[in-house]
Amino acid sequence: MRNRQSAVRWARAGAILFVLLLLYLVLRSIGFRDIVRALRTLQARAVWCAVALTFGSFLVQALRWQLLMPREDRPGILAVFPILLAGVFGNLITPGARVGGEPIRSYYMSRAFGGEKSRYLGTILVDKFGNAAVFFLLLLLSVLLVIAFVPLAGPVKALLLLGALLMPTVIVSGFLLRERIGLGSTQLRRLLTLIYNGRLMKSLRGRFPTYEHFEDYAIRKLDNVFQPIRRAAVNPKAIVTIVLLTLASWLLMYLAHWMLFNGMNAPLGLLQVIVIVNVSVFCGDVSVSPGGAGFMETVMIGLCAAFGVDHEKAAAVTLISRGIFYAFGLGLGGVFLIGLSCIYGRRADEEA
Repeated sequence: MRNRQSAVRWARAGAILFVLLLLYLVLRSIGFRDIVRALRTLQARAVWCAVALTFGSFLVQALRWQLLMPREDRPGILAVFPILLAGVFGNLITPGARVGGEPIRSYYMSRAFGGEKSRYLGTILVDKFGNAAVFFLLLLLSVLLVIAFVPLAGPVKALLLLGALLMPTVIVSGFLLRERIGLGSTQLRRLLTLIYNGRLMKSLRGRFPTYEHFEDYAIRKLDNVFQPIRRAAVNPKAIVTIVLLTLASWLLMYLAHWMLFNGMNAPLGLLQVIVIVNVSVFCGDVSVSPGGAGFMETVMIGLCAAFGVDHEKAAAVTLISRGIFYAFGLGLGGVFLIGLSCIYGRRADEEA
């Protein structure tokens, strides 16, 4: 088991290094001096507009999450925003599926406002799944536009379409599995029995006097997580809130990129920018590198070039847009995480 885990870690590290090396080779082939020269032509006003629009996108995300919380437990937006960005920091430094931010958000919500962490995790999952559902619809439309109008190789277009169709299928399958295995079902009890008797539970088994204590604990936690999902799924107001605010958040992000392209005098319309951002974000999400770093930038530069943007301008806009995003996600998010850890303690101090 240890050898297998070690091999997986080395393989992941190798994949990350390969992606970063690929980005370096792409930038080198364009020419670092040409990229710097293009950056100097970028209008400062466009950069500050992109910064403001990116900030607005994160603020709308915080508002969406806040409005999904029960009214009686809903904190102010100024309290939610730092915790949201601390979670973004966790997601950006987590390779692969990037789910490190959700435990961070649920932990600090519990410490700041009381209540069980699993209850807050439920609203986080509603927010995350709702955002994913809207994004994948936008992504599917973008992929169809790429297939129809962008001169890419046939296998590349086929992979994009397969990936865009596969991800929603996984999400829907997860919900169907949840409906098949209910909280009181025999299947769930069998699964919990296997977990309780498994090797991974050996060190934690002493906390539960009997299996019945463990089962009650696990079902209560699962119910806390899925209750907000069930409530949102049958609430038209919650669905409309998720859809409208998710669209608003992505629109602000698209406009931020569009402002940068305009500031660089690059010949791209808003629809083309939407396609570039959606496909690039998707490719970054399915990559193994933290935050999609390296692979996402490479894809964005390639798509910009396919739409007729000069390589050096494409690289300049890509680097500055990702720099702004990382400034919020890693910079400000890291500052907020440090501040929260100083006020409430680190996640390692208590049960997650």
